[in-house]
Amino acid sequence: MSYYIDPTDRDLKVKIAALKPTSGYCFFIDIVGSTELKDKSLSEWILLIYNTFANIRGNLFMVFNPLKSLGDALMFFLPESQLKGESALSLFAGLWDIINSNEPYLKQVKIGAAYCQEAYDITFIQNVPDIYGKDIDLTARLLSVAGSQEAVMNEGFVKRIRSDYDAIGNKDQFEGVPKIIGPWPQLFKGFKKNVDIYKTLK
Repeated sequence: MSYYIDPTDRDLKVKIAALKPTSGYCFFIDIVGSTELKDKSLSEWILLIYNTFANIRGNLFMVFNPLKSLGDALMFFLPESQLKGESALSLFAGLWDIINSNEPYLKQVKIGAAYCQEAYDITFIQNVPDIYGKDIDLTARLLSVAGSQEAVMNEGFVKRIRSDYDAIGNKDQFEGVPKIIGPWPQLFKGFKKNVDIYKTLK
């Protein structure tokens, strides 16, 4: 459970000073054109959103529940300590399968993905899990520049993907890795310096 920032706790300042960041992977996966989708019949658009969310969860191994739903987007935070044998490469493979799903019962999506070192397992609402930090904000910014059926990633994530990829023999099973392009600098609101971003080549 995330640490609750309780304003009535007399030791709050001490406890905040003792907080340590949680390294892990943050993904924002948003349905493209979700507003127009709702011009369809109620049963049709509900089913399309359900199927798309189910496909997202299935490709992220089901063991990782979304941290939260933000309208027509899902947010995941996967602490590095809880990956249970999964790697940056296997996580990317899941994301690759999501953006390459072309079934008629699924909607197109876009993805922001980052390896996070500045993330804190805290919440401002008691008993509601959450995560905060500059890298979480960055992931949302990455999503904002992603196109349909595209993943935009930070350098930390891509370095780990490529390191895992270089170490394996079955490279043919990970066709998406050679299609990662970048880096190029992007200046995001709230960030003082350019951030090197990478994209998947369609």
